[in-house]
Amino acid sequence: MRNIFIIAKNTLKLEIRDKILYGIIVFGLLYVFFTLFLADLVLKEPTMVKAFGLTGIYFFNAIIALFLGTTSFFKDVDRKVVYFILSKPVSRAQFLLGKFFGLCMVLLLTSGILAVAYEGVVTYKLGMFDGIGLVAVAMQFLEMALFLAFAIFVSTFASSLLSIVYTSGVFFLGHIVSQLVIDAKAIGISGIRLWLVEILYYVFPNLEKFDARDFAIHAVAVPWASFSLAVAYAAAYIIFLLAAAVWIFNKKEI
Repeated sequence: MRNIFIIAKNTLKLEIRDKILYGIIVFGLLYVFFTLFLADLVLKEPTMVKAFGLTGIYFFNAIIALFLGTTSFFKDVDRKVVYFILSKPVSRAQFLLGKFFGLCMVLLLTSGILAVAYEGVVTYKLGMFDGIGLVAVAMQFLEMALFLAFAIFVSTFASSLLSIVYTSGVFFLGHIVSQLVIDAKAIGISGIRLWLVEILYYVFPNLEKFDARDFAIHAVAVPWASFSLAVAYAAAYIIFLLAAAVWIFNKKEI
């Protein structure tokens, strides 16, 4: 456990020095603050501050998660860091788990920065603290943690470029798989074609489970039972992906 913590801490220190990460955060902050003008100039509705703000946080967190998940492992390989670490009494499982938790810490930090900016804008513009908005950001973080786990899993057997392609594809499919099943049944698709669609539904993560933005935007009651199931779903999927990543990494020659 100590080795995992040390690797996670070092991963956090290494990644927060990356200028690209700072650039993404700055653009994210500028976008959140720009919602002050978007709500007035475009739609004239104060509640659109929440819609623009939460969507912006989600978009930039997705970019950060994709950037971190598909580059961190390969940077360690290129810099020979992975060889140095594994020459110590550190298992490959500890290395991957440390990387995952370290990247999650980076994402938690960036989510916190953007969430503070969002709450500042909402408080200034609407005169209220958006507690449900924080729930939405927390659910977004959970989705991005699953996204990171998949990126690490792919990085153990694919190149950096293919990792970006595969991870981006799963991110896209994860948001449409549930709707694909609904649409397939609605238009009467059956047999093997429906079976193939349902396979996609069960194989790929259903990322729509983590979307809580509408609850914050319209200030409606949070379905805690559904969100609790989403947390369990994410935990199970992350454990499976990391276990698969460790299994592949243990068999890989580096």
